[in-house]
Amino acid sequence: MPFVVATVAVWLFSAAAHAQAQSASPSWPLPQPAPMPPPIAAPRDTPFPGTLRLRVDATDTARGLFRVTETLPVTPGRRLTLLFPQWLPGDHGPTAQLDGLAGLKVQAGERVIAWTRDAVQVAAFHIDIPAGVTSIDVHFQFLGATEPRVGPVVATSTMMDLQWHNLVLYPAGHYARRITCVASVKLPPAWEFASPLTVAQREGDEVRFQPVTLDTLVDSPVIAGRHFKRILLSEDPVPVHVNIVADDAASLEPPPGFVQGHQALVQQAYRLFGSRHFDQYDLMVWMADGFGPSYFEHLRSGENAVPAGYFTTWKDRPEQRGRLAHGFVHSWNGLFRRPAEMWTPDFNTPERDSLLWVFEGLTSYWQDVLTTRAGLWTREDALEDMAANAAAMANRPGRRWRPLRDVTNDAIVQRRKPLSWKGWQRDMFDAYSEGQLIWLEADTLIRERSGGRKSLDDFARAFFGVRPGSQVTMTYTLEDIVTTLNAIQPHDWAGFFRSRIEETHDAPPLEGITRGGYALTWSEQPTDAVRRAEAASGNMDLGDSLGMTLAKDGKVLRVEWERPAFEVGLLPGAVVTAVNGSPYDAQRLKDAVKATAHQEPLRLSWRQGTATRSALIPWHEGLRYPRLRRVEGTPALLDEILAPRD
Repeated sequence: MPFVVATVAVWLFSAAAHAQAQSASPSWPLPQPAPMPPPIAAPRDTPFPGTLRLRVDATDTARGLFRVTETLPVTPGRRLTLLFPQWLPGDHGPTAQLDGLAGLKVQAGERVIAWTRDAVQVAAFHIDIPAGVTSIDVHFQFLGATEPRVGPVVATSTMMDLQWHNLVLYPAGHYARRITCVASVKLPPAWEFASPLTVAQREGDEVRFQPVTLDTLVDSPVIAGRHFKRILLSEDPVPVHVNIVADDAASLEPPPGFVQGHQALVQQAYRLFGSRHFDQYDLMVWMADGFGPSYFEHLRSGENAVPAGYFTTWKDRPEQRGRLAHGFVHSWNGLFRRPAEMWTPDFNTPERDSLLWVFEGLTSYWQDVLTTRAGLWTREDALEDMAANAAAMANRPGRRWRPLRDVTNDAIVQRRKPLSWKGWQRDMFDAYSEGQLIWLEADTLIRERSGGRKSLDDFARAFFGVRPGSQVTMTYTLEDIVTTLNAIQPHDWAGFFRSRIEETHDAPPLEGITRGGYALTWSEQPTDAVRRAEAASGNMDLGDSLGMTLAKDGKVLRVEWERPAFEVGLLPGAVVTAVNGSPYDAQRLKDAVKATAHQEPLRLSWRQGTATRSALIPWHEGLRYPRLRRVEGTPALLDEILAPRD
């Protein structure tokens, strides 16, 4: 045995020495990184010499196919780099559809010029301009998605959402505001359209727009359709329209209250902000199932894709009536005034989203407030929505480890993908929901400390109502917000935001609701909004009791982290097969959950793939649905916030 041990020791020592020698002086070369390609020219605040002329043939809408030709001046013997836009204001991540670009061909007259894609910045295309060539034509197609699983559907046989960022390759090295564009589009025969762009000439189905800078072009979509309706909401001081397209003419007629409600929305927004930053505004509405994106905001327009039955369910689904308000508020918050880290000189410079809770959270707050002030919602509708939002934050255990400041990165980190455990992982939409509650707290705090003399409305006018009529973006920082708030109502606003944005928390942010004169409570009866949503979808929401949502057939759609369903091992995708030994039925499950409040046991059986399981659910509080209850004897600040302004 001693001999064996000694032999092994000698062998190990020799092997280690050999490995060390090999590492110190290998007999073959070790790998080294390949050289990176030359950097692409950074955008500079210098004018592009000449005009980019963009012609779009949008007649093949049935296939979602856009044919593009752009002509631009070039310098002989130089390399030109063209960029496909990737970062769009309001989308918070590199979400543009580069994979939709196809058929790229570059020509100088009849001469074809080769192009190469950058090996690192794959949205960049290099073209070496031959001697003697002073102008080139760039041809390509944009292949729009033909079904939602592929991507946003932006064209069908009856309607179109023409988004210029999908249809342009622009020269690197210049700020977008220094590139002049002349754009034209050929529409399908007899289609009507609207756009913030000014028409220079229309010949038949071809429309040419007046010259604009690239940033303005990308910010000015075109809504078009076979069945089209344009309604004037306001013309004082500038025209505001709602433009509607639908699959058939009969669907264009708005229901009672739609026009009047959105007329009031415009007026309430003017009273809130005290100014406007557009020379016209177009609310754009596409009514079709599976059409998208659901919304996209601009300085002078807002894109809104809604279900085909949006008008027919208008009376019975008030929770959907606030959709257009979000983009309208963004004209002030996000487009005119934009967080400094979100403003970029072109569409391929990355944004930084640290103030997403202002960009989206404050917008969501005023979306709901203005929707209620305009009469599109009742006070009860608003309270139900706020209760649901507060309950959602109460079911965010991820707030214990992940501060909201970090969540603002999720448009880049997660790219809006579905999550298995949203409550624990968190996603970018928490910046909307939690931000909304933080701004409610700020509003009620100002009202309380000022004795009702001041409110967040005063902040809106002071912060967003500046430079009346200007369409030039004005950036802001958190320090700018704090300074303006302190001028309205002195407080440690820097500390206020720091504790709520940068720190982790166990308790949900309900101080605004409490100071507003209400409390989050629970009822075994669902709210009207929950009833309507369940009736429309066929799903059953048990998120605030068992911590899961089920489809009509018992399939588990969502499981909340650390809630009872989670604790027994239920997973999204499972199918509940039995309730207390009886075959699954939605009403049977609701009755059984309700009975747990009387200490009745609840046993669920389910199928996960080929495996079957059964377990007692650790829950004894019955059905729970969130509501806001008025706390008598306290100031009803929330009611004051929601009241219309004269």
